[in-house]
Amino acid sequence: MRMPLPSRDLVSRVTRMRFRSLATNLTVRTIAEAWQSNNFAPVPDDELRYVDTSVRRTTFESHAAAVDWTDRGHVTRALRVFEDIIRTGQREAWGGSWLEDLSEALQRDGLQINERGRITEIPGTWTPTALNRSSFHADNGRDTLTEVTRRRIVDVLNTADWTGGLGDLPFLERLYDLDALPSHDSRFATAREDISKHRYANEDWDNDWIFSDDRFGLRRGQDETLLRFLSETLHPAVRTDEEEVARLLAALNGVLAPDGYQLEPIAVISGSPVYRARRRADTVTSQQTVGDTAVPADPDPKPGTRHTPARLTQAASVVATGDTSRVRQLARGERKDYSCERLPFADGGQADVFRAIHKQTGATVVLKKLRDRNPPERKRARMRREITLGRWLDGHPHAMPILDADAHHSWFVMPYAPLTAEQARGQLAETSELAELVDALCSVLSAAHQAGWIHRDIKPANVLKYEGRWVLADWGIARRPRGQTTDPQRTRVGVRFGSDGFAAPELSVDAHSATDAADVYSIGQLIGWVVTGEMPAINVPLLPKAGPWRSIVRHATQSDPGRRPRTVQALRQLVHQETRPPAQPALVTATTLQRDLEAGSAAAAHELVSLAARHTDDAALYCDLLVKLPLQHLLPVLLANTQHAIDVVRAMAALLGTHRSPERGEVDAAIMGLIGIAQRAAATGALALLEECCNGAFEWDADWDQWGPQREIAAWLRTLTGDNASSVASMLRQHPDCARHFTHLIDDAFVDHRIRAALRETASADRAHADDEARTVSPELP
Repeated sequence: MRMPLPSRDLVSRVTRMRFRSLATNLTVRTIAEAWQSNNFAPVPDDELRYVDTSVRRTTFESHAAAVDWTDRGHVTRALRVFEDIIRTGQREAWGGSWLEDLSEALQRDGLQINERGRITEIPGTWTPTALNRSSFHADNGRDTLTEVTRRRIVDVLNTADWTGGLGDLPFLERLYDLDALPSHDSRFATAREDISKHRYANEDWDNDWIFSDDRFGLRRGQDETLLRFLSETLHPAVRTDEEEVARLLAALNGVLAPDGYQLEPIAVISGSPVYRARRRADTVTSQQTVGDTAVPADPDPKPGTRHTPARLTQAASVVATGDTSRVRQLARGERKDYSCERLPFADGGQADVFRAIHKQTGATVVLKKLRDRNPPERKRARMRREITLGRWLDGHPHAMPILDADAHHSWFVMPYAPLTAEQARGQLAETSELAELVDALCSVLSAAHQAGWIHRDIKPANVLKYEGRWVLADWGIARRPRGQTTDPQRTRVGVRFGSDGFAAPELSVDAHSATDAADVYSIGQLIGWVVTGEMPAINVPLLPKAGPWRSIVRHATQSDPGRRPRTVQALRQLVHQETRPPAQPALVTATTLQRDLEAGSAAAAHELVSLAARHTDDAALYCDLLVKLPLQHLLPVLLANTQHAIDVVRAMAALLGTHRSPERGEVDAAIMGLIGIAQRAAATGALALLEECCNGAFEWDADWDQWGPQREIAAWLRTLTGDNASSVASMLRQHPDCARHFTHLIDDAFVDHRIRAALRETASADRAHADDEARTVSPELP
């Protein structure tokens, strides 16, 4: 068995988000069939972490979640789905710049769309070897951008607008799914909403806010996250001043060079280069990968080596920083390299835990040592187990790293973490803080459980705060995967096992047969301990008296393991459902914005149009609110973003009457609203928007035949000339049932000749059809 390198996604999340947005133009059945015809089944609802009011987007995401985006075979099949979406858009002539936007997003992933709508790789940029050669995670997958370098990068970007003039939201949408990221403002649900509020409406965030916002991972995240951000800020679609690009490129490469990176051109768009970060050739010293190290059936990594679980993604990879990293590099399994304090500061069960100093670096670490001078094999086996799993989980952000250990498994070294959950119970009383801790435990346990390991000793003392995140330690009594147990008699049947109160009931019956549910129980008891402030009794669920945690603890601590959440991921989902406020319906948000708009807020109009463009399948939003708003408030914003305007117009026409039977006045208002937007589009030369408005208005006029709107449309038709008249004539030809309502304009000298020609064609077709019917009823005699 070989442990593969962690891989990055072959198609970025941002690109997938663009296709997900386009999928709203398709029916739910079409979306599902496209995925299923390429052998993808949707993930179960309880495993889907994506939440959206749009059925189409949710259907798309439920199938996309089944794709392993690091696997070339999976991704090749998924690209066939994307091609179906592209060809549908081309066939139906979707308006706007959607195809150019897709091409640009795919190009950043090393892909291109050919003239037949096929997605193919740009030679040399999308193969596994290319990814390894230019990997952001050289040196066995470790990030190398230091805190000093990151601060210098911020200083460089503070000399220019990091958005390149696009604005915060349009720029960040190119890299992040802002609707999936949480809000830091309790009034809102998503990052998009609080950015809009604080950067556009209130303007109370500094220009460099992005670099200290932990949601975006620029100050303390992975190298790849920051390097992609830098590449994007130099992109031709973001920054058009070539002199400014050259200045920033030189400054950024000067800062990146000491850490072994540089920004290099990988493609050209409209004569301007597109950049991507690569390892400098003079800094890549070793091609050995984690996958080159064989793992025995009973894994026990050699001291100083690191192994990353196959199921961990790059997003979960973090490394020790500063002196701790140096301790790992200098590790040689020698006890004399460490100077321990005279007395232990914690009890590690079978071992003593000392605060220690690594003599060569001066770093403060923790050394855990078996008590006996010549400890029996049983105790060594327990410590060996802890070292083994610690090294196997090395790289996971919520696992305590093992820095050094002796070959005989009598001691090991880990980073010093100054805070345990025991000491932090007060701050954990906040729901968000406790939810963060539970999320961390579920994350690391999910990785361990998938490989067959069960911790069996989760308690406050074993949960530590390290480098700002919660980590799980002390795997000394963990159960190995099935078939790897070195001594089945070590865990005895009928003997109490684990920590009293936190251990699941089944551990005292047969701890060796424990399942994932044992760890779920312990997390439930830990939650109860935090919320109530009481120590749990043996085999008695510690239920909070009230609040969202009560139902979570009740479910997690059922005496029957089969009645608990099936996995820690299921528990995690339950916690999210119970502790996170549900996303506010778009109609409720829009109603608030409507009041702000009526009070004279200019920002409300922008937010309202943006909200409508994101919820193009929310019939209540469009039919119960938008169609009734005074058009003059929204027109300037709509015309400022043609693609948003097209999305809104298309949705308005499509959704009317879908959630209830429309009233005559609503249809009139919708038609007049569409014509009002069409008039402004004609005045500004926005032909794509003009045609989309006519398409919706003419279709509804054909169905309802309302004299009021027809009078206004006829008056408008008399004013059209040039390209506008040509576009409207084309739309009248596409809607002959509407065109026949205006055939009285055929001989009107004030109507453009192209519109009159389109109306004349409709009238001629009607006469020909009438003649055919007459002949059918009264055939001529021979």
